Amino acid sequence: TPEDVVGVLKGRGWEAEIVEESSVAPLIKTSPQGLMKCVDGRPSDHPAMDGPKSLGGVYAIATNRGVTDIEGLKKICEEVKEKGSVPSCHGDEHAHPAPMGCGFFKLWSQSKLDGIPAPQFDSEEGKAAIMEAGGVYECLAGKHEEKVVYINFVEGTTLAPNGDDQAFVVDAWMTGTYNLDVPKYLVAAASTVEQLGGPLKAKLIVPN
Repeated sequence: TPEDVVGVLKGRGWEAEIVEESSVAPLIKTSPQGLMKCVDGRPSDHPAMDGPKSLGGVYAIATNRGVTDIEGLKKICEEVKEKGSVPSCHGDEHAHPAPMGCGFFKLWSQSKLDGIPAPQFDSEEGKAAIMEAGGVYECLAGKHEEKVVYINFVEGTTLAPNGDDQAFVVDAWMTGTYNLDVPKYLVAAASTVEQLGGPLKAKLIVPN
């Protein structure tokens, strides 16, 4: 429950509060054209921001299920398409190679996420596999300036990134859609923000 999540985050030294959806920037409905994309708050070169935000895009599902191979990654991409989103991963303008611009993938590939085995593929092989499976690679601009972490429990909705007012967006409801291990997922999310030097401040969005 959102209350449990607040407890876990506070135990890790975060500020965390539960807010109703009407008190945050307008939530948008997810659409089948929307990317299942990373929680990263930086602006994207791709227009379809009306998809669920997850850790590293499709890598969220792989890490939660212990999938480390390219074939498994491609199967997850098929599942994401069947369940009504466009699979994706991202990089940025600074990293070499560019797809290492995803902080979550970088931490995963360096075995820095507790209890999650590292992938057997590198960032460029992952990108190629996702694109081959009908997915999208997006490039994010600028530097991380996220001020808050939104953890969204309002099913079928998300927040679009705003370059002028950045936030990490974790659409927690999609753990149900993909039958993910929720505690493992949220601990991975918290650990990622902590290791990237992000804001230890969360707002958990619940229905009005």
